[in-house]
Amino acid sequence: MASVPTGRTMGLPRDSALPFVPCRTFGLEWFEQAPVRFDNAVELPVSRDRLFAVFADPASWSQWVTGIGSVEWTSPEPFGVGTTRTVTLWGGVNLYEEFMEYDPSAGRMVFCFYGTTEPFWNRFGECYQVTELGPNRCRLDWTVVYDPTGLLARIHWLMAPLMSLALASYMWRLWWYVRGLDKPLGIEPGAASLSA
Repeated sequence: MASVPTGRTMGLPRDSALPFVPCRTFGLEWFEQAPVRFDNAVELPVSRDRLFAVFADPASWSQWVTGIGSVEWTSPEPFGVGTTRTVTLWGGVNLYEEFMEYDPSAGRMVFCFYGTTEPFWNRFGECYQVTELGPNRCRLDWTVVYDPTGLLARIHWLMAPLMSLALASYMWRLWWYVRGLDKPLGIEPGAASLSA
């Protein structure tokens, strides 16, 4: 059910012409406690810095994440703790994100939703950990956690396997996308997926 933003979400960016469904924010510890968790990993033929440049580019996300229509940073650079971003999915659903960590030098980016325009999640977060492996090589470990609500909660038993496949496919799509940015070094896309 849509509502107006209250408390800490009141001053955060959102589209006032659309419904606003607040999400519960959380600390980093919830990544270990969430009822739904997906872990994926891939080795990529780019440096850690280049991968973070891809992450910072709003136009790149729709190239490797199926379903994303557009991404808009709603905070100025430099990005860091408290940075906000709006992701619009195909069909017009808005996801409002706040970053809990954004540190390219440490290879780490973490955000949670503070609201959406549809009641799909009570809480939702993502953690990106990037490890440098050598010249123009890095490993991305990507964790997605959430607590579904409404219709998604009722049909999650059916959606979970599809979600697992979709998230794993994004790792392959990211590999192909960044491969076109830098000269490939001969490594093959090796994405691994675990879900809990």
